[in-house]
Amino acid sequence: MRDVAGAATAGDPAARTVVRDAARRLGRVLVGLVSIFNPGIVVIGGAVDGLGHVLLAEIRAVVYRRSAPLTTGTMPIVLSDLAGRAGVVGAARPTSECVFAVD
Repeated sequence: MRDVAGAATAGDPAARTVVRDAARRLGRVLVGLVSIFNPGIVVIGGAVDGLGHVLLAEIRAVVYRRSAPLTTGTMPIVLSDLAGRAGVVGAARPTSECVFAVD
């Protein structure tokens, strides 16, 4: 992943094509999920270091073009700001809710 991201950000056309194709595929999956769940926001996370904005632009284009305007009119699609910490934050939340539960 890091090699592809490095090549894509360096301008390698083959790497950029791979990234855009992956983003289009992900966007098509998100269209279905957005149509079913009607979320207020979509957060893209995971190992997208270095190619997040290229990936994000393509995902947004697919989702906004293929989804109903009422579904996506005010719905942002953003990158997660929890790079490398999502697992820890995800594990801490239910733990803190259990420990600090107010009855």
